[in-house]
Amino acid sequence: MKRREFISVLAGSAAAAAADTLPRREHTGLLPKRSLGKTGISLSVIGFSGLVARDSTPEAVEQVVGESLDRGVNFFDIAASYGNSEVMLAPALRPHRKNIFLSSKTRERTREGAEADFNRSSEIMGTDHFDLYLVHGIQQVDRDVDAAFAAGGAMAFLLEKQREGRIRFLGFSAHSTESALAALERHPFDFFYFPVSYVPWLKADFGPAVLAEAQKKNVPCISLKSLSRQRWPEGAPKADRCAKCWYQPVEDDAEAALAMRWALSQPIVSILPPGEERYYRKALELSGFLEPVTEEETGQLRKLAEDLLPLFPRA
Repeated sequence: MKRREFISVLAGSAAAAAADTLPRREHTGLLPKRSLGKTGISLSVIGFSGLVARDSTPEAVEQVVGESLDRGVNFFDIAASYGNSEVMLAPALRPHRKNIFLSSKTRERTREGAEADFNRSSEIMGTDHFDLYLVHGIQQVDRDVDAAFAAGGAMAFLLEKQREGRIRFLGFSAHSTESALAALERHPFDFFYFPVSYVPWLKADFGPAVLAEAQKKNVPCISLKSLSRQRWPEGAPKADRCAKCWYQPVEDDAEAALAMRWALSQPIVSILPPGEERYYRKALELSGFLEPVTEEETGQLRKLAEDLLPLFPRA
């Protein structure tokens, strides 16, 4: 199904109506919040990815952070591996530190690497603690999960920081079913990040097993890639590609609104939109239209997914 055909299918739906009548950049309603499991905190259903600030300007970062706070965004996610994003964000976030939940993460698997990332991020952000901290980007059980939990691994350092109160809640982000299930089994994490996206879920059955296990263990999920569309088709012009997305993001407003509503109808707490500012703004603009998805609309997404290339393989 091509994009024009998709829009035609949605012509009478709430998603299409929302996109057609959307008051861009004039939406003043505060974002709803959802509880992050047993942590006692509630996060806005849309979070701010630090990638939005990477390679931006101080003025632009100050503006988008201010607009985000005005909309009720209270969840800001950064990483030592996100280029100069921490340096760009720190001045804008520092005055609001007590009123936001700040998340950071490390891709390192050794204690020494994790300690270096943690200390660097703490210093740049001018904070004595992180509300959320993650072992980031686990993909393979042996290379990532086993390594992080090994003697001298990253988890030893992060658990130490948690005991000291410098990490309030500890989690992980995963991009494979095997690694996510292994991490959930290995430690009683407070939360985790995982892709919850309509194409991999509906076409490749990627996601249901992980979220089902997380619910059994009462570990809340924050969604990645909810506004992804598919892997870039072979031969797609490089000029058309999003600089901060390794995947093809959803461009159309009606599809984006429905993709967000579908994701938030799953057992998740919040969505982290793509790190490109225009896609983040799209998520904010569509956030006033988040009623639960219907069975009919899920069927429309399932049909659309038939001709798309899932980011993640069948579980």
